[in-house]
Amino acid sequence: MATLPFSFKRLVRPPKEAPKRQVALPPGSLIFHGERRTEEFLIRAIEYTADTVEDVVTRHVDACERYKATQPVTWLHVTGLHDVAKVSALCEAFDVNTLSVEDILHTDSRSKLEDLDDHIFIVMRLLNRGEGDEMIDNQHFCLLLTEDTVITFQEAPTNTFDPVIERIHHGRGRIRQAKADYLAWAILDAVVDHHLATLDLLEQEINRFEHALQDSPDSVSANSILQLKSDVIELSRCVRPTREISFALLRTDSHLIDQSTRPFYRDLNDHTVDAAETIVSLRELSSSLRDFHMAVVSVRMNEIMKWLTCFSAIFLPLSFLAGVYGMNFHHMPELDEHWGYPAAWGLFILVALGMVLIFRKKRWL
Repeated sequence: MATLPFSFKRLVRPPKEAPKRQVALPPGSLIFHGERRTEEFLIRAIEYTADTVEDVVTRHVDACERYKATQPVTWLHVTGLHDVAKVSALCEAFDVNTLSVEDILHTDSRSKLEDLDDHIFIVMRLLNRGEGDEMIDNQHFCLLLTEDTVITFQEAPTNTFDPVIERIHHGRGRIRQAKADYLAWAILDAVVDHHLATLDLLEQEINRFEHALQDSPDSVSANSILQLKSDVIELSRCVRPTREISFALLRTDSHLIDQSTRPFYRDLNDHTVDAAETIVSLRELSSSLRDFHMAVVSVRMNEIMKWLTCFSAIFLPLSFLAGVYGMNFHHMPELDEHWGYPAAWGLFILVALGMVLIFRKKRWL
């Protein structure tokens, strides 16, 4: 049977912790809702100018408060959202409103963009496939853009942003000369690139299913197709909202996004539109795979029923003849003749052959 070479962790592996959703809480209640995906809370602080780079990893929020007053661009990358006290303390130090903090701590929050006076807040899904990992990691991701600082939050460590960090350290491109809005674009561009890479994997999988159905329909199970379709639906929920987010970034008149950076956000919007259009076509293809598989199963069933019907039709007159000669009446002359038994068998064979020839002439067999 053809099986999926990859699937989403949230679809395959049930969460270790399943906290019940608390209802009727006051706005801004800071409660972590989700699965604990990592053991420790870490902050990676990267502060840079055109000439210098400082890269520090710490577990202490107090060590990050000094970055609020510095002029160089700073990127605070937070991993691990289960530590409510530290997440809320960091957000409080950078004047993040409690409603945004609540969205950060809720790992099932809807993807969105909030354009506020002093910061831009983005919630979206992060898709990543690690080296040697056959599963796609789907996790909660938040980005906060201020004048000179970008703060990102994710549930567990990934290698998604390694190219961005490498560009900062080696001074490649214009990232070291640009402001925080360019850094935010680079981070979002890395997220969208992984969306596109995941879509490429899914498209390859759908193509593999198409070839398998054409070559050997029996090698593909209905459960595999249903799993593939559920993966496409899950991807659609992750990818499609990014188009609205990128479009909102294009329309915003926030002073946090410089005019020189807007062409890059326009390019980001083009990528999200491509991803949204691709996921629509993949949903149609996955549905057509299911329909094609059902059609193949239906044709096979019809073929089986046709053969069974033909054999039943062949044996119907034979059953009639056997019933007549099995009544054992005394005045049946064939019963007293020596040639009666072979004549009956000859009649059976002639009738069966005649029925088969008729069915083959009509192409029923």
